[in-house]
Formats: sequence, C-alpha cells, structure tokens
Amino acid sequence: MRTLFAGIVATATMLGGMAIGASGAQAAGVAITVNNSQSGHTYTPYKFANLTVDPNDTTKVEVTTVAQWSDAVKTAAGLDADGNASAADKKLYAGNPAAYVATFDAAQLRAFASKLAATGQSVDGTATAGVDATSASIPVASEGWYLITDTYTKDGATATGTNAIVATELNGRTGTFTVVGDTGTGQGNITALGEFNAKNENTPKPPVKEVKRAGISVDGKSASVGDTLEYTITAPVPANAAGFDEYAFTVTDTASKGLQVTSAGYKITDAAGNDITSLFTITPSGDTAHGTTTTFTVTDPTKTPAYAGQNLVITYAATVTADAIADGSVCNSATITTKNGTSGIGTTKVYNYGFSLTKKNKDGDTLKGAVFQLYDESGNSSIGSPVSTGDTGKAAWSGLAAGTYTVKETQAPAGYSQQFLPTFKVTITQNSDKTATVTIEGDTFGLATETNGDITVLNVKNASQLPLTGAAGTALFTLVAVLVAAAGVSLALTSRRHAR
Repeated sequence: MRTLFAGIVATATMLGGMAIGASGAQAAGVAITVNNSQSGHTYTPYKFANLTVDPNDTTKVEVTTVAQWSDAVKTAAGLDADGNASAADKKLYAGNPAAYVATFDAAQLRAFASKLAATGQSVDGTATAGVDATSASIPVASEGWYLITDTYTKDGATATGTNAIVATELNGRTGTFTVVGDTGTGQGNITALGEFNAKNENTPKPPVKEVKRAGISVDGKSASVGDTLEYTITAPVPANAAGFDEYAFTVTDTASKGLQVTSAGYKITDAAGNDITSLFTITPSGDTAHGTTTTFTVTDPTKTPAYAGQNLVITYAATVTADAIADGSVCNSATITTKNGTSGIGTTKVYNYGFSLTKKNKDGDTLKGAVFQLYDESGNSSIGSPVSTGDTGKAAWSGLAAGTYTVKETQAPAGYSQQFLPTFKVTITQNSDKTATVTIEGDTFGLATETNGDITVLNVKNASQLPLTGAAGTALFTLVAVLVAAAGVSLALTSRRHAR
C-alpha cells in the first residue's frame, strides 16, 4: 500500500496554507514556492513523509511516513482510537499512516492539514518570510511531502494560520504527475508539484481615493457649493483570488452630507480600461442631507478570479450642495471587503469657507438695508443672489472655495449716498491647518476695512464724510479739484459779462 498512483498523491498534496519559523540543513536546489506570499508572515517546512518515484513505473510514487511523525499523522488522519477510520484501515495503515493520507480527497486532506501539528518536531528546511504579492522560495531538506505552517503577528500576539500540505518536485520533475489544485482553499490555479498559493491573506490593502475639480486635485483643498467634483476609487483585487472558484469582493464608498452624485452615475473599469460596471451590483443608500453609502459588490463571485492582482477603478462625479456648509467640508471614504476582512480606509476631504461684513455709518451705528452682490475675481460673473444687511448690519457668504472674490455694494441704506458705493476684493487663503484667513483690498473710497478677518463697510451721506486717507483721500481731493475748476469756469464767464 505504500505505492500509489502519482496522480492521486499529487492531487491530494496541493492544499494551500501558511507558516511559522526556524531553520535547518537542506539539500541543494530543493524548494517549495509560495505564490503571492504575504508580508509579516513566516512559512516553515516540516517533512512528514518521503515520496519516491517507482523506478519501474514512473506514474507511481512510494509513500513512507517519517518515523518521528507517525503518531502525529495517525492522530490528524483519524487512525487513533478516537478517529473515524474503519478498524480495517487502522490495521492496514498502522505502520504507514501517510499512505492512508494519500488516499484522501480534497475535503479530507483539508481536515488533515488543519489537525496536523508540528509540536515538538524539527524544521526540515529554512523558515522563510513572505513579501506582499511576490513569490517566496522555501528551501527544504529533501524531496518529499511537507507540512508548511504560517505564523504572523496579530494584535501584538503571535497567531498561527491555516496549514498547507505540499509535495516537492520529484526527481526534478513536475509534468509527469497530474496535479489538480483544491479550489476550496484557493489552490485552483496550481498545476505543478512544489508550489502552493499563500492561503492566509493579510487584510486587503485599502483603496486609493482621489478627488479632482476640472482635472486638478482638490484633496485637502477647497471647493464651492455648486462645484462638480470628480471622484476615483482605485481598488486592488488580491492576487490570491486567482486560486479560488469564487471570491467575494465588495467596495464600500461613504460620503458625508453635501455630495450629490450626478446623473451620469458610476463607472467601473479593469486594468485595461474595459467597462465592467455590469459585473457589479451597485446599491446606494442615504441622502445628501445626512450622508450616503454606496456598495459595489461583484454579483457573481466566480468572475472575481479573472481580475486577481488587478486594480479596478470606480469613477463618478458629485456636486457639492448647500448641505456641506454646516460642516465646512465634504468627506468621502472607501474600503474593500474580501473573505479576509475589511481593509483600511482610503479617504478624501474637500473644504469650503465663508466670510461676512458689518455695515455701519460714520458714528459706528449698524445699518440695515444695504444690498451687496458677490462676483468672481474679475468682477464680471455674479455668484449667488444679492445679500441684504439685516438688523445687525451683517451680510454673509458661505460655501466658497479659497480664492479671490469681488464684493460690490449695489444699494445703500435709505438716507445714505447712492454715489459712494464701495467695491472691493476679498481673498480667502487656506492655511496649513485647513482654517482660512480673510483679507481685503482695492476699495477706492476707503469705506471697507478689515481687522483680523472682520470686515467693516461704511456708508456716507455725502462726499464730506469720505475718509481722507489713502486712495479715498485722493478721490476726495480729485472731486474737490473738479468742483473748484467748475467754479473757476463759472467765475470767468461772469467776469466777461461784466467787462462788456
């Protein structure tokens, strides 16, 4: 019973798993490859059985249990007194329990792998650290059948992952033997001896979240209410998904209040730019007044393995609404959920700002009824509706991106001059701590002043009340000069009449 069909052995040995550490001497050139190894994980080999190709029939291998592993293999295989093996099996395989294991189907071998313990056993090779999404080569002592364990640190403590049962190449050959990987443990793409897929994946990598306005990144910057923002979620599909028949994959996108997805909706593309939106079920919930959550779930998990190792890209556009004003920003975050848990968060944040002014007269009394219009920096394109000062003399604007704006007073309060209406520029500057600084400039009449971000705008009843400093003083002197010149002309005309 030690000699079995090689195809049976090879099929049974391709269960994937993970590892722990130590080192030992090994034969040159013999190694087991871990596909898609994971950083932070250590893969450790223990040889529990010898596999030898029958020299008379190379389609067969001889399976013999390594002596010190006999009891451990019996226990894990169910050949001990508490196992489920028949009395005939217990007797037949008592001296060579690994040969019994070679008769197992995938489900039986999966159970065997989870029960086989390396307690008290010597390492037969070199414990090897993994590196994310790359292959790791585990040098082993010699050709044979190995238990590969996996250890890693979780929450500050050493954790042990699922074991792998893996056969090395035999006589340097793999193609002679039929190998069928077990899709139930992510080994569906394994077609050769001497390799397996890392079974215990790390938590999925977080997606990369980006936000732009007119093609320019505004992440951590600012936008105005009414602006349309372009969002991108780059979601990596774990490379290990390739070995599974089914691999669940979900992206969850959460937006704070104040973002309204445009009518164009969502688009999902693969690494080649192909539109694969139809492969997903897209489920939105919530509203712009309270925040929204949208899930993108692969409808048929059997489709996911085709995208293993690729970055899937989700794009959509959203308009900033007035609901964003209260918080002064719109936040948007995304996560990925696979069979190995939920990733960290990819996030973006876009801010909005505002400013206000107080309308007063020369005596410092607040004035109601003044009307202002906000414009872009050029002063040509109006923004929003006119704003009037109320009983407190306040006029305010909110939901604005950092930048420079033009403020024009279009109507003075009753009883005040309609000729001397100030126009000035307001600049909102975003600070490193994401607060904003407000400054003003350019008021010809000197009626607008700013102190530590507080803007005061005066109204006057006549030219004599205009400030006599700076540009306003110059304007007043110009006005007086014009009046004097006009008086001179009048006097000259009168004098001429008298001369006649």
